[in-house]
Amino acid sequence: MIKRVHVYTTLAFIFLATGLFLLQSELPALAPVYVLAGYLCAIKEVAKYTSWYQFSAVFGSAFVLGLILDKNLTNFPLLALSVFVAASGSIMRVVLFRVFCHTRYTWFEPAMLSVAVLLYLVGNMWSDNGWQAWVFPPVVLFFQGVFTFDVMKDEKQLLGYAMGANRVAIGKNAPDFELPDQDGELVSINDYKSRRNLLLIFVRGDWCPGCHMMLRTYQREKERFYTKDILVMAIGPDPVGVNREMVEKLSLDFKVLSDPGQKTAMRYGVQLKEYDNDFAEDYEEGIPLPASFLIDKNGLVQYASRPDRVGEFLDPRTIFPVVDKLGY
Repeated sequence: MIKRVHVYTTLAFIFLATGLFLLQSELPALAPVYVLAGYLCAIKEVAKYTSWYQFSAVFGSAFVLGLILDKNLTNFPLLALSVFVAASGSIMRVVLFRVFCHTRYTWFEPAMLSVAVLLYLVGNMWSDNGWQAWVFPPVVLFFQGVFTFDVMKDEKQLLGYAMGANRVAIGKNAPDFELPDQDGELVSINDYKSRRNLLLIFVRGDWCPGCHMMLRTYQREKERFYTKDILVMAIGPDPVGVNREMVEKLSLDFKVLSDPGQKTAMRYGVQLKEYDNDFAEDYEEGIPLPASFLIDKNGLVQYASRPDRVGEFLDPRTIFPVVDKLGY
């Protein structure tokens, strides 16, 4: 359910419709300009909302842009495939976050970029599609290139930290904390001892599209957690107001706690003091790492995810057997 108007994505659909209209008018040369503008608007909001409304705008505008540039459609639409592959390489990790997580299958983005570039070159050399066919697709390719570079950097940073991390160990007491939720009410682990099992999810912030998809996935699994008396809570570095907006736009039923200064993330050993990512919010303390901890009613950690593969918690083959053991 969309609770807020997605301004730029709505503009993307308007630009896309305008481009299709111009294609049938006396000004067909302007059609790809408007469709490309639609793609740029759509890609701008993917990190903010991560919904199929955005994803459809990204895929649709990219593919239509390619079809318009493929003027000689008697040949195979190589340019359409090129920009569609590039668009897919830019957001498929977000769309299928449960499969990809933050850094799993990192060969995917470079492979998609290579295929997109090859199709772009062959498509233009095979047919004379005009100067726009040479100029416009590289804009889409550029965004995928930046995203590919950041995924590769992410893998290096998260894997390096995961191998040497001093995190809370399974079977040990979970560090307590007192943090405000999205409504400003203070929450502590001790509030739930002997009452509820807890699943703590550390997220990198509202800027992180992968974290959005992760939270949406946990939301979809809420019934499975409920049957095992597991209360889900997310912890992030953003202030209360930002968390409140994130809860609303993602339609979350669980609390999102504000961790000022990332002190709780540090106590759990899931905080990176230096982090390099072109899309990341600039936090003075560094950045929390994506991680999840399952804590039983006695306050003991029963599961701790790898920061780079937090999505594995949602794989029933590996995690729900742990959940099933929480029978008390």
